[in-house]
Amino acid sequence: MPDWNNTGFYDLNVHESCLEPAVRVVTLQTLYNLGYRTIAVNQVVEVDAHPETKKKKKKGEPRDVWADVLPEPCNLQELRKLAVDLNVKNVTFLNRLTLIFASQDSLHRYLKSSNFKKYDIIAVIPTTTPALMFICSNLDADIIGFNPQNKLTLRMNRKIYTQLVDKGYHFELTYSSAIQDSTKRKNLIHLSHLYHTFGKSKNIIFSSAAESHMFIRSPYDVTSLGLLFGLNELQSKNAILHNPKNVILNAIGRQHGKAVMMVENTEPMDLDEPIVLDSDEDPDEPAQKKSKL
Repeated sequence: MPDWNNTGFYDLNVHESCLEPAVRVVTLQTLYNLGYRTIAVNQVVEVDAHPETKKKKKKGEPRDVWADVLPEPCNLQELRKLAVDLNVKNVTFLNRLTLIFASQDSLHRYLKSSNFKKYDIIAVIPTTTPALMFICSNLDADIIGFNPQNKLTLRMNRKIYTQLVDKGYHFELTYSSAIQDSTKRKNLIHLSHLYHTFGKSKNIIFSSAAESHMFIRSPYDVTSLGLLFGLNELQSKNAILHNPKNVILNAIGRQHGKAVMMVENTEPMDLDEPIVLDSDEDPDEPAQKKSKL
């Protein structure tokens, strides 16, 4: 469960390769020193790379059991233990799954996997317009993203954007793509301006999507990129603070129910103070008159 009193920044997309045993120490120290306190380890699965093969069932054979096509989430307990050893305090680790798909036909195998519910955050990247329409109508997830390697060719409009916002989706902009390649940078700027045109940049989150600690940047540098992406100062700040927190809240609601309630003690209660109930009669109130029958 995330620490809601945490005042640090969020990075909900740190690639699992950044946290392999050989490099996890330097990655964790980099994230902590830059001020990130909530980190999601991202595992990417390309659904269309593993098409479903249907076998004809022979008489007398048992029914096929759903194969676990999804990998196990990363072991966050190891990261928590490492954080204690490094004296890295107040850091929350989460598991994130990103599904890239072009058709809903192969997607149901992954949604039925026993490992699917083990992930804290679910992100989707549609590569075709039918996949985007399926997300709008039938798929419950938390984050929607697009591959900045290619220019957006999907049929996105104001109505679709509004539908996704109403469903609780947040739109992800990965700033490491702008660092690595000029083509990705142009596509990312084009995508962010489309978000501004269609939905006034509502529900935007910034994340690194870093595959190396060298591509992780300070939150203050990231908010400065917001002006380039068509966001104002408040929207840029919310993209790494308020909106990622809403992503986690929506993810908890998706897993456990739509009603999410946080209970917190704000003031210590004085046990010696008498408790007055609403049902107690006021002694100063005049007695009620009896009605005549």
